[in-house]
Amino acid sequence: MEVNKQYQIMRVARKYYELHEGQLEISREEGVSKSTISRMLQKAMDLGYVKIKVEYPLESVNEIARQMKELFHLKDVFITPNVIDDEDISLQDTCRALSDRLDRYIHDDCIVGVSWGKTLNCLSEYIDKMQAKNIKVVQLNGGVSKHTVPTGAGKIVDAVTKAGKGTGYMFPVPALVDSKEIFDVLKKDSTINSVLHMAKEAEVTIFSVGVVEKTSILYETGYLGDDDLEQLKIADAAGDIALRFFDVQGRIVNENLNERVVGLALEDFRDKKYNIAIAVGERKAAGILGALRGDYVNVLYTDEKTARKVMSLVREGQ
Repeated sequence: MEVNKQYQIMRVARKYYELHEGQLEISREEGVSKSTISRMLQKAMDLGYVKIKVEYPLESVNEIARQMKELFHLKDVFITPNVIDDEDISLQDTCRALSDRLDRYIHDDCIVGVSWGKTLNCLSEYIDKMQAKNIKVVQLNGGVSKHTVPTGAGKIVDAVTKAGKGTGYMFPVPALVDSKEIFDVLKKDSTINSVLHMAKEAEVTIFSVGVVEKTSILYETGYLGDDDLEQLKIADAAGDIALRFFDVQGRIVNENLNERVVGLALEDFRDKKYNIAIAVGERKAAGILGALRGDYVNVLYTDEKTARKVMSLVREGQ
């Protein structure tokens, strides 16, 4: 693109968005048609010169939040309203809600354990500042991808570490190994053993609940194949937390796979001060219900449609 043309696009964008001039007025000043100005404004957005961000106050849907808090004996629940019927927007709103409220859970010198995945990647985009300082942030499970698709494990660790003015600790191994024997050997490594110990000592954990389908990042990164998904479905797996799969009652399924996971065991989640699950989408409802029944969650962030689906599953006796 010619420099003069580039400058004109910048000039038009600033006149329209910052000086609030109308397109007709700008067209007269630039000596071009109004339709050309419209195309320039679109081009400015395509080139990233203009970014539109819509922010609005988020209030929890209190009625269903109260019901879920009482039914599952939770410490805190935030139900994001579905302002628009779009899962991505609901996820962004829910991540923003959790980011804004992290100071409720994280304090100075706190150890925070985080998992990884698409939801945590989204959350990392919204984490900015926290009052807490000198925190330690540790991965809850291995995060080295088996494919070229990145897990994004470092992204959430970096975001929370920076916000809490602390130190991050990565799990420099795969999340799943070929046998229990390999895992037993890995645990003897001082670095891995240290990270595992720190994960157990964490006062706060932040994680999502995965789904048993090909859209899962576990499938995309090569940890699970078609046969694995089929076996998990046969075993009635409802979802996972950090690659630990469970049914709708919260019971571990596929023990063979479970003992090959490099990371925090599910039972170790139960004694944390705050186990914060953030999960959005009705397809995650069964997994959320299993996580709640298994007592792996005591703080829940989700959207209204998903929350109502979870309660519907309860009423249906699932």
